[in-house]
Amino acid sequence: MSAQSYAQSTGTTDAAPTSAAPATTPETAAEQKAEKKAAQKAANTEAAGKVEEKAAESGDTHGGTVTPTVTDAAAETVPAPAGPKAVTNVVDWFAKGQFAGDFRTIYFSTHNNFFSRTSQDTISYGGGLEYTTASLYGFSLGFSGYIQRGIDHNDNPAKVDSYLGPNLTAMGEAYVRWEGDGMTFTAGNQAIDVPFASTYDWRMAPQLFQGFTFKYGDADNYVEALKIFRFKSYIDDSFSEHTMYNVKEDPYSTIGDDTTDGFWGFGGQHKWKISPLLVTGQAWYFTYQDYADLAYFEGQVLDDAASWKPFIGAQYAHETGDGRELLGNVNSQVYGLQLGVKHNSLTATLGWDYIAPHSNSYLNGSLVTPYAHNVASGPLFAQPFLSSTQDLGSGNAYAIDVNGAPMAHWFVGARYSYMDLKSAPDTASIDQSEYLVYAIYNFDGKLKGLSIADFFAIQTQPGKPTFLQNRLQLEYAFGH
Repeated sequence: MSAQSYAQSTGTTDAAPTSAAPATTPETAAEQKAEKKAAQKAANTEAAGKVEEKAAESGDTHGGTVTPTVTDAAAETVPAPAGPKAVTNVVDWFAKGQFAGDFRTIYFSTHNNFFSRTSQDTISYGGGLEYTTASLYGFSLGFSGYIQRGIDHNDNPAKVDSYLGPNLTAMGEAYVRWEGDGMTFTAGNQAIDVPFASTYDWRMAPQLFQGFTFKYGDADNYVEALKIFRFKSYIDDSFSEHTMYNVKEDPYSTIGDDTTDGFWGFGGQHKWKISPLLVTGQAWYFTYQDYADLAYFEGQVLDDAASWKPFIGAQYAHETGDGRELLGNVNSQVYGLQLGVKHNSLTATLGWDYIAPHSNSYLNGSLVTPYAHNVASGPLFAQPFLSSTQDLGSGNAYAIDVNGAPMAHWFVGARYSYMDLKSAPDTASIDQSEYLVYAIYNFDGKLKGLSIADFFAIQTQPGKPTFLQNRLQLEYAFGH
């Protein structure tokens, strides 16, 4: 790589050229300056995107994503990511497949874990390896596996993080996929990404789902349908008919080992360019069998006329009970509003969600989310990092978030959230405040693939000890 190319890849274009530049007129000099500025902006945007992807992965456990639900609406409609390389025979189908993987060391340091008097220090290492075949007449196969091993864990289980603690040797993805004419059909063990049920990839072994998915469209405009039969959490070696509400994942479970037939759903997203506005809308319906039926809607409008791009988002969720109603009666409505502004990589948001109280419903009207419980707040605009909004009760939730890439390879942010929520009508509000700061650095050059991330959060509730947690991850990823 030339010095000029390397400088552009790092967001710096001041490196000396490899040959003498020709004489320039004032007009061509201005053009070159504009081109140089555009190239630098593009390089910075690319670098910011890489670390923002990692930031989006990092808030999955007991909290949602650290990036706002409103994405960079300035981007034009883009095609879906290219699939595996096409071949014409079975030998090349396997021989021209691709490997990818990662190795991670994760350290959680916790003081007064969830307002108890218990502190934890847990460090584990592990990672995953995946293989995807080439594409033969549109068909490809994918496989992955994961391991997790502890380093000098405390003999007292109460002093070990429940997700980093277990030693795992887990089968991950194992699917067959067909792609063609804008359609993708996948059957088997797979990663999915839909509201309140996604493959959050912050632990060693991500959540995965077993079933069928169908998607038609591109990255911005698509419809999707899925039927999931089984699920694998962070701490499972295999797939089962359990959810995050079962006793293995939640020690305070009220349903023990009760199983279900999974869930099904459909939905989609569309973007409209109405200059100078970019409008995005999505709608989803899910049946979490023997738990609840959920309808979810979200819309955003962004003004794309200038470098500072204000936006507004709204969301609504409605949920009622289904089948055996394992958690009891379900009657939940959530209303949300988000205001924000985007400038280059900087995004600042103010989010609010109102969960309507219902005294005869689960957790006073909270959403039932079998695959996000104690894991993530999903797309909710107002969410803490160390806990999940929908697991705390009904009422008002607020969040202020600022994040961005101040320079190449860096992604930093801060958030304040306040949860004025009640889990029962006759109890006081939890009155919870959380303060979060985080930083992610992606190395380049000979160290490309190496990254380090740190998240530090403090939660307070009246009359309880202050809950602090620091999450540090060192990762090397390849083939992605």
